[in-house]
Amino acid sequence: MSAQPGTEPARAPAPASGRVAPSSPGWAASPAAVEMLARPLAQTSLLDAVRDLRRDVDATAFPLEIPGVDAARGSRARLVDQLDEHLVPRLTELSAPAVVVVAGSTGAGKSTLVNSLVGQEVTAAGVLRPTTRQPVLVHHPLDTDLLSHHPVLAEVEAVAVDTVPRGIAILDAPDLDSVLDSNRDTAHRLLEAADLWLFVTTAARYGDALPWQVLEAAVERSTSVAMVLNRVPAASLPTVRGDLLDRLRVHGLAGSPLFVIPDVGPHAGPLVPSTVAPVLRWLTMLAGPDRARTVVARTLRGALDALRPWVDELAEAVQDQVDAAARIAEVLDAATAEPSDAAADTVGAGAVADGAVRARWAELRAARAPFARL
Repeated sequence: MSAQPGTEPARAPAPASGRVAPSSPGWAASPAAVEMLARPLAQTSLLDAVRDLRRDVDATAFPLEIPGVDAARGSRARLVDQLDEHLVPRLTELSAPAVVVVAGSTGAGKSTLVNSLVGQEVTAAGVLRPTTRQPVLVHHPLDTDLLSHHPVLAEVEAVAVDTVPRGIAILDAPDLDSVLDSNRDTAHRLLEAADLWLFVTTAARYGDALPWQVLEAAVERSTSVAMVLNRVPAASLPTVRGDLLDRLRVHGLAGSPLFVIPDVGPHAGPLVPSTVAPVLRWLTMLAGPDRARTVVARTLRGALDALRPWVDELAEAVQDQVDAAARIAEVLDAATAEPSDAAADTVGAGAVADGAVRARWAELRAARAPFARL
């Protein structure tokens, strides 16, 4: 892999699985993915199955406070988000533009990158943190109808700009490590909705642990990922870039495109077009019908493959709840057995009628009393 500031993006050899990097002309959907997307009846059947799964997962509860219950509840919530934000809407409208979520840590330059790619100010950029409080989705005006029913629109400000290539929608997400809990939650939810992650980091922040944890989740679901290394001083470029490539290989992202944006120093507004030209060319290439379909198919296939272990994990958690409930029932039965038997013996022997009850009954049956004739 090789890249210079402002030139073509770095490319890596294809991973062992045989997939080719999205930036490579040879990158194409697998035959299985093409076949899946070409069969309306199979697609409808798959959509129904995913909707049924979403209904069942949403109805699943973990009422008992046993070890591991917090993790199970969190996993259930994330699965519902994945189904709601990505799988169901994507299967419902396969022709919708590929959603490219621009994500990263605080101050990585995500909003500036989005504005530079679009060529105008569409999202706030500045030194105030967090800058991105309201996520912004930028798309071509002719893609408005295709995106109209996407659930992500409930959480973002949609902006139609004709400089965005048709077939993709660029989403400026909040910081993954924002000081605001709501921003962090929104960022993770929006990543669930993505067909492609455009991950932005800097020479000073690329080693942070949180972004790599998030990227590991992308690898598990085979989500398409590209990396932007922003604000790189020329003197440290070889060292930083080499270390980042090593980290990408270790985390299973050796085939992901890597773009380098040099440090331009203090500036206001979008970057010079030539600085982000490699990223824009790559996105424009992906925006073509076949390329966008390939990105959608790859991420969709990965998300579907990831459902099985996810559901198995929840099923085990449900079984833990059932087993715990059975143990509680056994303890309760054992604790109440002796008192219950004693109560039954007392009732059978007539002891419950002794004392005040027997005396009152005698009064009621006395001569001229209400029950004297009984």
